Amino acid sequence: MDFTEFFQFLTTIIPFLPKIYNPVIYSVSDLVLVFFWFVAAVISFYFSYGNARLWTSVSVGFFLIFWSQGYLLNPYASSYFRVTAVHNIIGVVSILLISYGFQEYFTFTHTLEITGSKRAIYIATIGAIIVGTVFVSLNPKPNLFVLRNYRMAENAIWIFLSIVNILVILKIYKEIKGSPIANGILSFALVFFFIMMWKGSDLYLQMYQLDASWQTLMEEYDFSIQSEGLDSIYVKIATQLHSIGAMFSGLSVVGSFAYLFRLLR
Repeated sequence: MDFTEFFQFLTTIIPFLPKIYNPVIYSVSDLVLVFFWFVAAVISFYFSYGNARLWTSVSVGFFLIFWSQGYLLNPYASSYFRVTAVHNIIGVVSILLISYGFQEYFTFTHTLEITGSKRAIYIATIGAIIVGTVFVSLNPKPNLFVLRNYRMAENAIWIFLSIVNILVILKIYKEIKGSPIANGILSFALVFFFIMMWKGSDLYLQMYQLDASWQTLMEEYDFSIQSEGLDSIYVKIATQLHSIGAMFSGLSVVGSFAYLFRLLR
C-alpha cells in the first residue's frame, strides 16, 4: 500500500516536517501487526485497570511495544536518528517491565502479598525512558550503523528475557496448577515463544549481515562488501519466521488476555 502522496501532502500543510523523498510503502502485514499490538495494548490496560497492581508492569510493557512498533511505520523516523535510538531503548524498557511483572507474580504465589503501587510503576517507567533519552543525547548523534547496533542489542535482550519469562511462567503454572486461571497464565508462554521466533530470526539475519537494513547501508554508502547466501534457504526460512513470529506474537497477546479475562469472570 503506497502512502507516499499522503505524507507528501502532510509536509505541505505542516512546514516543520521533513520532506519525503523516498516512497512510503507499507505491507498489509505491517499494518495488521501494529493493529494487533494496539488491540493488545488496549486489552492489557483494560485488564490491569480492573485487577490487582500485579498486572500493571505487564500492561505498561505491552503498551510500550505497541508504541515502539507504531513508530517504526513513521516515515519521518529516518530524519530523527536520536529519536529512533530512544525508541529502541523503549523496546528494552518494555520487555524489562513485562519480565518484572511475571517475576513479581511468581513471588506473589509464594507470599500472597502485593507491595508497591501502580503510580510507582508509571513513575519508574517514565524515569527509565528519561534516562535512556539523556544517554542518547549525551552521546554523538547515531548514524545508520549505530542504529543497527541498537536494534541488535534490543533483539538480544528480548530473546534472553523471553527465555527467562517462559521459565518463570512455567514455575508460576506449577505453583497455581489447579487454579481456574492456571491455563490462562500458561498461555503467555506461547506469547514469548512467538516473540523468540520474531526477535531471534531478526538477530540471526543481522549477525550474518543478511538483513534488509544492512543491504540498504551497503547501497547507501556504496560499499563493496557482499553478503553471501542472500538467496539461501536459511535466509528464506528466517525471513518467514520473522514475519510469522511478529504477527502471532501480537495475536497471541490479544488471545491470552481475552482468555485470562474470561477465566477470571
